[in-house]
Amino acid sequence: MKNIRNSIPSDKNQILSFCKNTFSWGDYINEVWDSWEKDDGLVIIEDDKTAIAMCHAVKYQNEKMLWIEGIRVKENYRNNGIATRFIRYFEKIAIASGIKHVNMLIETENISSLNLAKKLEYKIISKWNYFSLKSKKNHVIQIQFDQINVNELKNIKNMRFVESWRWVPLIESNFENLNTCGNILCKKNNEEIQSLGIISESDSFDDTIILTIVFGTYDDIHKMIVYTQNISSEKNYSKIRILTEENDLGIDGLGKKFPFYLVGKTL
Repeated sequence: MKNIRNSIPSDKNQILSFCKNTFSWGDYINEVWDSWEKDDGLVIIEDDKTAIAMCHAVKYQNEKMLWIEGIRVKENYRNNGIATRFIRYFEKIAIASGIKHVNMLIETENISSLNLAKKLEYKIISKWNYFSLKSKKNHVIQIQFDQINVNELKNIKNMRFVESWRWVPLIESNFENLNTCGNILCKKNNEEIQSLGIISESDSFDDTIILTIVFGTYDDIHKMIVYTQNISSEKNYSKIRILTEENDLGIDGLGKKFPFYLVGKTL
């Protein structure tokens, strides 16, 4: 079994051949492979010139975070420390880049991955729920959101938004970019922030818009979802992904809830 190397075009079909039923609903590697292959974060392990494992990572330099994703190992090569090799490999890259935090997302039912994360000293930061929703045009009165300044967010250090299925720490610079683009959805009550949501358009997943519900009342959350459906329809997206720490959004028509743990480690 060879060392970790950057991906090459011939790896694609070999990797996708065993990335079909990773989860109960299938897998997403076929959707993101081409975009991941364009950066230097997609790496492979091969055996006898056959790609048998993959992993991808993205550096968020301003946020001082490395995000690890997409660890896949061909079935007959599992339980041989390959996932650990990938994680250690990217931890070294993070340290060399001056990055202090590494994060991953793990399904709550994926006990083997959770045990591995614990063994490697990763801790559960928070639990998130994923809901899916179809795009559509809602015939309602135009929904207005309130203006917000980053200084009004008293607990910004603990806030994150989802960008291409990566949980990114909210900092002043990315908040200002999102706010300038109209992607911050804020509702206030007596000048106090009552609800907060963030929209992002996925760079990796085609035809997808993501709504992160940071917190909010049922009524405000409903307005965020209706607004996101309208934006999605206008931009010809068909898929909406909703990510939140809330357990129940109080909305009919949402897809099945899938829970995940955000895990992290300080290097």
